Amino acid sequence: MGVKMVEGLTEKLKGLSDETRLRILNLLYEQDLCVCDVMDILQISQAKASRHLIYLKNVGLLNDRKYIRWVYYSVARNVQLKFIDTLIYDNLRGLEPYKSDLEKQKHWSKYRKQSCAYLEL
Repeated sequence: MGVKMVEGLTEKLKGLSDETRLRILNLLYEQDLCVCDVMDILQISQAKASRHLIYLKNVGLLNDRKYIRWVYYSVARNVQLKFIDTLIYDNLRGLEPYKSDLEKQKHWSKYRKQSCAYLEL
């Protein structure tokens, strides 16, 4: 394994070292979300949601796409990061607060008819 590859993996592991970032990843395994979606579901500030989403994107754990003036984030699928799937699905989802976050997201998705972009048009 090359030095650059190890450094990249180290940065990704640092990205997983924060509970809020793990909670965000857990939600993004279900569906793409924008900053305001993450804020609503996790009940955190816009600054905190944005900071953690950008951090995860910068270390290569998330992808983003722009829609009008909103940025939607999704999990970066990569065979080298398969261990993160196991972490999320087999280890976190049965624990709190991750389990409750998924329930909130399910309820939120059911009653949230439109994305942020459509609400402002």
